[in-house]
Amino acid sequence: MSKKYLIVGGGIAGLSLSWQLQKQGISFQLIDQGISNSSSKIAAGMFNPVSGKRMTVSAEAHNMLASLDEMMEEMEALLQKKLYVKAPILQAFGNVKEANDFSAHLDRPSFATFVDANPTIDCKLEKEFGYFQVNGSGWVKTVEWIEAYQNYLEAEGKFTRAQFSYDGLIEQDGKWTYADETYEGIIFCEGSLFSHNPHFNWLPFKLCKGQVLLINCAGLNPSYILKRGVYLVHQYEDVYKVGATYEWEYEDALPTADGLNQLLEKLKQMISLPFEVLDQYAGIRPTTRDRGAILGEHPERKNLFVFNGLGTKGMLQAPLLAKNFAAFLQEGTTIPKQVSVQRFISFYSNGQ
Repeated sequence: MSKKYLIVGGGIAGLSLSWQLQKQGISFQLIDQGISNSSSKIAAGMFNPVSGKRMTVSAEAHNMLASLDEMMEEMEALLQKKLYVKAPILQAFGNVKEANDFSAHLDRPSFATFVDANPTIDCKLEKEFGYFQVNGSGWVKTVEWIEAYQNYLEAEGKFTRAQFSYDGLIEQDGKWTYADETYEGIIFCEGSLFSHNPHFNWLPFKLCKGQVLLINCAGLNPSYILKRGVYLVHQYEDVYKVGATYEWEYEDALPTADGLNQLLEKLKQMISLPFEVLDQYAGIRPTTRDRGAILGEHPERKNLFVFNGLGTKGMLQAPLLAKNFAAFLQEGTTIPKQVSVQRFISFYSNGQ
């Protein structure tokens, strides 16, 4: 009898994993309750090989991009939809120090590979301190992709639209039964809902609220992502997504006036064109204390797995991590230590 897994959560992580399991011929069922403001749906779906103010580039950046290319090209063919946009990022410096620091980063070959230090693009980006171009970047139309792929899996009988009940999970002889179906293992890809999970709520997630705007702005070049404090990503016609805030203390997952004002202030520093705010959204990111994803098996409960914590680099990381995780399930390969749940084993031990 072939192995079959239950994937809990149908966002970027869960769908990327289901795609990889399907490629490997591993049976699965995916369950998701369809939260409208999940971080996967709120996010712009950007992928960027250069990370943060320190402008770091992962040693796996090329492999991540190759896996993303593979997944999204197959998704577009399968779903018959244009979902994947490759577009350079034009990033302006916010001050003189940022411009000066940038020069030092160019000495790193891994950084220089993805960067054009002297772009000549005519754009509407406010760039009095200078700017540079990041290549190997772009975005996935996450809302369309999530909806289309969930619908495809549902038609295949592999997707259930429902809230998962932890009380309905029954262990027997090392396997798990849920809704009268027996599985080799349960894989939790729940995003910020991890806190409700009695099996993995000991993990040191550090949830972060993010707010974004949808604006109408004529005169921008939709072929580029603009970035200065916030990003600006084309959606359709003259509509763009602007984000995002990073809020470590918050009361709920709802949009706020403060979030609106933060985004408007940074947007006005980035472009001088007139714009109209069409909508505002908010969601909770499943980030972790060390900003690394968390993959692996529960320290005591056999065949309970976690695939979570992809954070702001979710779209870039997910396909390659899913490939690694499928190999772990199928062949028993080792999960890279920088994303392994084992690095947080002391949190479980101390809580028992």
